[in-house]
Amino acid sequence: MNKYIDLKPFKQRQQPTFKHPDGREFSGKLLDEVQTDSQIIDENITGIVYRYLVQKILLENGEEVFRFCYYVINFNDTEPKWMFSKNALMVLEKELKELLNKMKEKGWINITFI
Repeated sequence: MNKYIDLKPFKQRQQPTFKHPDGREFSGKLLDEVQTDSQIIDENITGIVYRYLVQKILLENGEEVFRFCYYVINFNDTEPKWMFSKNALMVLEKELKELLNKMKEKGWINITFI
């Protein structure tokens, strides 16, 4: 199996910081996340794979929010590594449904998606 499949556990990652358009900054703490990949990763994987996530974040003011984001990895690189993207997340309908259903399974939301 490919050693590059897993992201660093979210508890070991840099905690999120956010910046308002007016320049104010605030931070949060990653509480949990759900994820799905753009394709199946196995020992024969090549090319670029996207890992789409929804992260549950506790803000410093006590509010909990959801961040939709993604990581990208290029398995054609000599030493592939997951890189966090600061760009907007774009997913197919089936990927969004999978993420939302995983959020529901964890009790984050109470909505059914078909």
